Amino acid sequence: MKHGTNPNWFANSPLSRVNIEKDQEAFFNARLADPKSLVIPLWRGDPLMTDGSPAFLSVGALSQFPKDAPVILLGMKDERAYFAVDVSAAESAETAPFADIGDYVQLRIAAGVLTRDDLAIIGQGRWYFEWRRKHRFCGNCGGETRLEAGGAKSRCTRCEEEHFPRINPVAIMLAIHDNACLLGRGHQFPPGFVSALAGFVEAGETPEECARRELFEEAGVVIDDVRYQFSQPWPFTCSLMMGFIAEAEGREINLDMEELAEARWCDKADVIAVLNNETRDFNVPPKFTIARQLLERWVKE
Repeated sequence: MKHGTNPNWFANSPLSRVNIEKDQEAFFNARLADPKSLVIPLWRGDPLMTDGSPAFLSVGALSQFPKDAPVILLGMKDERAYFAVDVSAAESAETAPFADIGDYVQLRIAAGVLTRDDLAIIGQGRWYFEWRRKHRFCGNCGGETRLEAGGAKSRCTRCEEEHFPRINPVAIMLAIHDNACLLGRGHQFPPGFVSALAGFVEAGETPEECARRELFEEAGVVIDDVRYQFSQPWPFTCSLMMGFIAEAEGREINLDMEELAEARWCDKADVIAVLNNETRDFNVPPKFTIARQLLERWVKE
């Protein structure tokens, strides 16, 4: 697949997904037996890497993994199947399978060297395994579930209820006023690091309504003309982040100190200088984040 206009690094996967509405067991098993197929091992969502590249192993390597290690089919490219295998049962990254040929590198760090295609593939694997880790039991009867359709859904072994990945929708918004944008910092981040504000979409709420509510709740800023820009699958919390740019009615800030440690209006010239590494007056998120791409788009407008 060709990349579209979405600039986000976890988007635009080069893989063609497999139709999970049909019985995929025969297809799944055939791909597992195909010597062309590749598999990427993930330890707690972090990929095995060798010499700065992801270690896509021959599918035959699965015989070296524990038999109960979850395996999911990510998709197809050039008639070759791509799988991911979860080796999180190992006590440490150093004791995980095939650690002797490389290192399991934290995905947030690996994102700095991975190609966008590889990041999308690995991010998809991490996303599925995170969902699986949190939904091993049926929400209908409490029974244990088993993966089906190559890992794209699960079924309860007791009541036969089907379960599909639950996506957490998030609105992330860059409020602007004249030639400035609003950036804030959560308590979990170090001083000087600021980003666009974000929040989870609540039940019965549109992403645009969420953007307005979150900006007002966290910073007391009223926004209008909420304009959707692009989205990004975010594998660290099983989220789909939807990015917006919105006009603020004014620059008065009424900070919710429980939600944010600080919020500030940053002039466009200062943001451009930070993006170009010309100054360190403050820090912004790395390029693989949707917050960074919102800033990049705004400064080019």
